[in-house]
Amino acid sequence: MIPFPEPATTPVASTRQYHFRLRFRLRRRRKASDPRSWNLTLASTGTGVPARMALECPALLTAAVEDLEWRLALEELRARRPHRWQKSALDAWTAEREQLEQERRRIAEIAAHAVSAL
Repeated sequence: MIPFPEPATTPVASTRQYHFRLRFRLRRRRKASDPRSWNLTLASTGTGVPARMALECPALLTAAVEDLEWRLALEELRARRPHRWQKSALDAWTAEREQLEQERRRIAEIAAHAVSAL
């Protein structure tokens, strides 16, 4: 048996605890050459549309821009949700969420008409 040239170090116990965030990628990012990466996802409708089609159709381009505005407004609304014991603020927040839902339906209708017209 050949001994190690240096003695192995012994592990040192630490009183500090480290918290590590582990990230698991369930899906890889699509490459630019993949045709599916050319799609523009409309979150309000839950569908993808080829970006070339959106550039050629003014109604679809309008729906894409309004979809982006809707996403940003929804994200901002979720970030400022009041606590449940703030009843009046929660009622106003719920009313604003309903307005965003109506806006989502309108955008989905514009997108559906634009896609069916093509």
